[in-house]
Amino acid sequence: PSYASQWHLPQISAPLAWDVTKGNASTTIAIVDSGVDGTHPDLAPKLVAGWNFLGANSDTSDVLGHGSAVAGTAAAVTDNLSGRMMPLVVLNSSNYATYLDIANAIIYAADHGVRVINVSIGGTSASSTLQSAVDYAWGKGAVVFAAAMNNNNSTPAYPAACDKVIAVSATDSSDAKASFSNYGTYIDLAAPGTTILTTTRGGGYG
Repeated sequence: PSYASQWHLPQISAPLAWDVTKGNASTTIAIVDSGVDGTHPDLAPKLVAGWNFLGANSDTSDVLGHGSAVAGTAAAVTDNLSGRMMPLVVLNSSNYATYLDIANAIIYAADHGVRVINVSIGGTSASSTLQSAVDYAWGKGAVVFAAAMNNNNSTPAYPAACDKVIAVSATDSSDAKASFSNYGTYIDLAAPGTTILTTTRGGGYG
């Protein structure tokens, strides 16, 4: 019902893609983030068991809200009912994550058969720990997508700037760089990232 408010879908020619395929119900996307709202009606049916690396338990409730927003843009319920999401909690309620937890989440996803891993968080220091995890996932046939981050500079962000990671920067509705988005030679892909309607923690949309 809110398709008209999702400007980014026609912007990337999604309807043309849907004429070819609407996805595969067996495909799982790992959401390495702050968790996912497991009670949200547009997220709950898509969730598979994940892991909480902060508490070393299976509680993947969203502790910040960021993860639920990311999850909604990746694979919220639509009229095709395809795709699943594995929430992997590494980002705490203070918006902080460690490279070690991110790396362990990437490895966990790869070991559990996930072949698409999304990391919409990052830092500015290079990390052999992150690179090793990415290499491991690549060896398992998985691909990691990571955010270029939102500092409007060309300082590489990690894991986005790791080798074998698809680094994604943000664009606006005019196909220009979003004002906040990082940029630079390490960017592989630019995609819509401003005023994207998505799911919010607590069952809403924003």
